[in-house]
Amino acid sequence: MTHGEPFDSQPDPVLGELLRRHLAPQSTDAAFADRVLARLPQRGSLWEVLARWARPGIAAAALIGALLGYWLVLHAPGPETAEPGGELAATGRPLNSDAMMSVVLGNNR
Repeated sequence: MTHGEPFDSQPDPVLGELLRRHLAPQSTDAAFADRVLARLPQRGSLWEVLARWARPGIAAAALIGALLGYWLVLHAPGPETAEPGGELAATGRPLNSDAMMSVVLGNNR
């Protein structure tokens, strides 16, 4: 390639010749397609492709699950926001009917 003005609007003769030489049809379209396909890596079956994706997919799912669990722990309600029924169930004492009625009727203090 020639080195001239970096923003020159004139065509580059060296680059143009290289493009014409490499992109000109040398035979039929089928021969060109065969040459392109020959340079591509060989594809496996659909199951082989999915098997290659499995390990990164499982790792990504585990990472997302861990991050979601961490987020849920950070945003979990603390004991100050517990429901009265949950507070009664968390105690070690057996529940009596007055305590249950206060929870059901909403007369908790």
